Amino acid sequence: MHPVLLIAIPLLVAFIIPLFKKYGPSIALGALALNTGISIALFSVVYSTGTVHEIIAGFAPPIGIFLAVDSLSALLAMIINLFALINFMAIGKASEYKFSMLYLLAVAGSTGIVITGDIFNMFVFFEITAVASYALVASRKDKKSMEGAIKYMILGSLGSIFILIGIALIYSQLKSLNIYDIASRISTMDAKIKWASVAMLLTGIGVEAEIFPLNGWVPDAYQGASGGVASLLSFGPSKAAIYAIARIMLVIFPLQKVYYLVLTIGVITLLIGELAALKQENVKRMLAYSSIGQMGLITIAIAMGMNEKNAILAIFFLMVSHASSKASLFLLSDSSGMGSAATKYTGIVSVLGIVGMPPFAGFWGKWYLLMAAINGNMLWVIVLIFFSGIVEAAYFARYLHRYYGNEESFSRLTKYSMAVLATMSLIFGLLPLIYEMGLKTLFGMGGV
Repeated sequence: MHPVLLIAIPLLVAFIIPLFKKYGPSIALGALALNTGISIALFSVVYSTGTVHEIIAGFAPPIGIFLAVDSLSALLAMIINLFALINFMAIGKASEYKFSMLYLLAVAGSTGIVITGDIFNMFVFFEITAVASYALVASRKDKKSMEGAIKYMILGSLGSIFILIGIALIYSQLKSLNIYDIASRISTMDAKIKWASVAMLLTGIGVEAEIFPLNGWVPDAYQGASGGVASLLSFGPSKAAIYAIARIMLVIFPLQKVYYLVLTIGVITLLIGELAALKQENVKRMLAYSSIGQMGLITIAIAMGMNEKNAILAIFFLMVSHASSKASLFLLSDSSGMGSAATKYTGIVSVLGIVGMPPFAGFWGKWYLLMAAINGNMLWVIVLIFFSGIVEAAYFARYLHRYYGNEESFSRLTKYSMAVLATMSLIFGLLPLIYEMGLKTLFGMGGV
């Protein structure tokens, strides 16, 4: 199984689509289906045999470029491509070939971020994802979408500069761009340059990962975007970015000072996101702030993962839960009600998944994070998890009360698609797949 196909196919098809404008959406759908099949097969290989590496152009690392697909990246690659396929079927952009092209570029870039083993190529994939995402947010061509896209673009462009500076600082010291080669020699870097590179990378990637204080674009971009685009952002670029932070923190910079920095950022992000969501009247802004809070919770798990293996398991489950539930809720946000059985099911199941009711993946994510906090004697983390859960329950109860039973006008395909997305949190919560993949990962994260 060749991981490079997950990047090459959507990139190639995206550039072919303008030649066949009339059939662009159908071609894109076929490419997404093919990528989904490949990502499931790759997940199966990694699940059975362990990390998969692919050397590009015959030059072995650390000199050449290579792809490294570990347990978490295999899971995320599968989620990104599977959810992208379901989401694309739900939104049905039957006549917009430009939208299809940008959608494929965003999927290719997000997938590239999670499977690359080269830090510069990670930056390149961030750029592909970001540019496509700006255009997708603006695709509604109204005032709100343009405002959200411009804010996203400004902060994203600044983030790209910080990422590039961070990479340049590392290369100036180690003359390497390979993630695992850098990790093996990071102790030889000058201390000041090392900490400067950490700060730059965290700042740059933090924009896409929606962490404080770099998430000012999130509410406006999600509110301005269509439900389908907001759904894509929730399971694609944001998950790829938070994974990039996990890989950098757990592989390149597993240092105690970084642990405290990332933990603090996670706590602030969680509190600001959840409390702001409680005050929102607009459903997309509420979901956007809720997403910020969830990304804060995942960031806390990443920090604690430096010391506690239960936190690694929490990362897996929290990512799956958030991707599944928020993807379906953002699709649902294009309507002012839940009138049919399918939309009622979607709303209730998604909310239960996010809040963390058993046996959903969100429950196991919070459970393993609690276990990590107990093992680390971190009472305040336990209190924080329960507090954020109560706040989530409050604003989602208000959401269900307000929209449950109202009329909506989704197509049958859209209803079923969002219901399938919502169900993924339940499926992954019941199956032992994620738990076993988490155990295989622990602190390895795909090194060579």
